[in-house]
Amino acid sequence: MLKVSTLTAILFLLGHLLSAQTNYYVSPNGVDNASNGTLAQPWQTIQYAIDNVSSGDVVNVKAGTYHEKINFNFSNITLKNYNNDTVVVRGTGITSQSAVIEITDHSNITIDGLEIGDNIHLDAQGILVSGNAQNITIQNCRVHNIHFSASVNAAVNANTNAQAIIVYGTSAANAITNLKILNNEVYNCRLGYSEGIAVNGNVDGFEMSGNYVHDITNIGIDAIGFEGTCATVAKDQARNGVIKNNIARNCLSAYATSGGIYIDGAKNVVIENNVCSQNGYGIEIGCEHVGKSADSIFVRNNAFYNNQVASAALGGYDYPTNSGKIKNCSFTNNTCYANDYSVSANGELYLSYSENLLIENNIFYASTQNIIVNAELTQPSIFFDYNLIYSDADSASLLFKWNGTNYTGYTNSINGTSTNSHSTWSNPQFVNSSITTPDFHLLQISKGIDAGNPAFISALNEKDMDGESRINGIVDCGVDETHFGNSIQSVEEKNSFRLYPNPAKNNLIVELHESDETNSFSVLNSMGQIVVQGKLTPDKRIINIVSLPLGVYSLNLTTAGRMHSESFIKE
Repeated sequence: MLKVSTLTAILFLLGHLLSAQTNYYVSPNGVDNASNGTLAQPWQTIQYAIDNVSSGDVVNVKAGTYHEKINFNFSNITLKNYNNDTVVVRGTGITSQSAVIEITDHSNITIDGLEIGDNIHLDAQGILVSGNAQNITIQNCRVHNIHFSASVNAAVNANTNAQAIIVYGTSAANAITNLKILNNEVYNCRLGYSEGIAVNGNVDGFEMSGNYVHDITNIGIDAIGFEGTCATVAKDQARNGVIKNNIARNCLSAYATSGGIYIDGAKNVVIENNVCSQNGYGIEIGCEHVGKSADSIFVRNNAFYNNQVASAALGGYDYPTNSGKIKNCSFTNNTCYANDYSVSANGELYLSYSENLLIENNIFYASTQNIIVNAELTQPSIFFDYNLIYSDADSASLLFKWNGTNYTGYTNSINGTSTNSHSTWSNPQFVNSSITTPDFHLLQISKGIDAGNPAFISALNEKDMDGESRINGIVDCGVDETHFGNSIQSVEEKNSFRLYPNPAKNNLIVELHESDETNSFSVLNSMGQIVVQGKLTPDKRIINIVSLPLGVYSLNLTTAGRMHSESFIKE
């Protein structure tokens, strides 16, 4: 015979599994023990709500500041802000757990629209996911003031760490799968040796899209392998992921070169349509662990500009003695503009050690130091061609550092390196070359148009910076695939449609040609969903975006039967 306590537990579990979704509510003015969690009688604390709802239920949190840390004790729960309210969860001084929000060994959980901050101690975390956890979504959140120390002058070493959003795949039996980290903002975090957003260990199937990571003291976005997070070495590697439509800006470390995006030993990851500026590297692809590799990393259609050391660092940084390597990777259709502002002599592209690396259809526009590439070691099977190359100095002083040898001058570089024979030396003719507000669309006179590899085949669903088809004839170099005559790419059309400010907080102003009258518009999020739509007239050319979550969006404008598109950032 079952004991009463056992029977009660079984009935409780069945109730959780079979119950229909119910909305519950939390408010700073609520009462935990004496209320029923309805809109009329809300609970007071988020943790009480999480502990007292059933499987499939939604916890709606009303506006206010909640001084608590939250731990999910079972699965199948949605935690969200009510009616787009501003909900702040502060972890100041609470030592019950490292993270403000923790999910360990639970699945089917969504966290949506919360502001999470003020967690200040060694190994502090904003949101932690770990263990056996599937179908986790973290979206539309703001995470800030996650610091490893209260002192801004605290010494930094490998043991001083904090993370804004961290996912640890620790279970060898069950990978973390279907993980989505979407449209979040991470900022003002002192992270020590750690990262803003990271997936680490046995994570198989993830998407990090539409996030805005800025003004932090180390790496922006990271996918990691071989750190011992999962005890089974073959599974200790984040893999099969997508990192797209993110912005990483001012992710700078005083003690290391930090990438806006970093791949450290991960496998089979697509990195596309991101914008990285004012970081250490725009992007770094490497593997820190000897004898291991980052494998099948595909970097395409990204903009890297005004970064401290290089647009991209590709390869094992100290192979073979102190690091692993990368293999079977590609770097295609990216725009790399005016990087290495620290004058480190790495220029646009820093290559340490890789095997089977494809670099084509890119724009490399160097600053006055005139260095395009610094390739330290002899590396087998690098295909480096069909790129557009330019600098603010002249071609005669262009510098290629290739396999340990320096070549001065564009012609000498082509002949000496036996690569880039199909590349083009020419000003790419960007719409705007301002280093602070560049516009990487190509003017119609650009020699980057149709200058890529004629044999190039775009990947399934691969798009350029505007979400347009990647190939129109022969593929163009850089992030913009021109479609003159049927999109926003002509000079006349660009002059008739200007969007500002960008980034924007509350309103977008659309500057139209004087002859334009009524124009329909739609704003799409990073997943292609329409989130705002309406009409613009000569008397109304302002779009209110105050209710939109932070992230990267596209404005589609239809005028005279033609579609125009421009991307913008909501901050």
